[in-house]
Amino acid sequence: MNLRRKSLAELYIERDALQAEMADHAARLAGRQASAEQFAPALMPQAERLVAIRAQILRRTPARELMARYRLLEKQAGETSARTAAEQRTLDTELLDLKLHFANPRRRPLTLKTFLVLAAVVAAMLYLPKLIVALLP
Repeated sequence: MNLRRKSLAELYIERDALQAEMADHAARLAGRQASAEQFAPALMPQAERLVAIRAQILRRTPARELMARYRLLEKQAGETSARTAAEQRTLDTELLDLKLHFANPRRRPLTLKTFLVLAAVVAAMLYLPKLIVALLP
């Protein structure tokens, strides 16, 4: 059950199976006409496991693929098409997950602008002290 040892494909399969299991469990609870207070505690262990799997998928997927997926989802969200409420909710959830993932500056892919600034700082650190010492009388 260790998520760190599983491949990305295995994580996707486990995520899909867990989502289906949660949907079945929720349907059974709804069929028994369970109260709203019973739904959260009953589904919480599965929901926590699902969140852990999704986080591991985000960590394992290359940043370029995630960024491409993020741009695609933004484009799809901007389009006005006939989607069911479940499809729209899934789209919004995945888009929010990716937004939150890239909100952390350490997870954003290195852009050309950032690379150039970083290269300029390193060059200044290497050559500026020697230049200052050379200009001193």
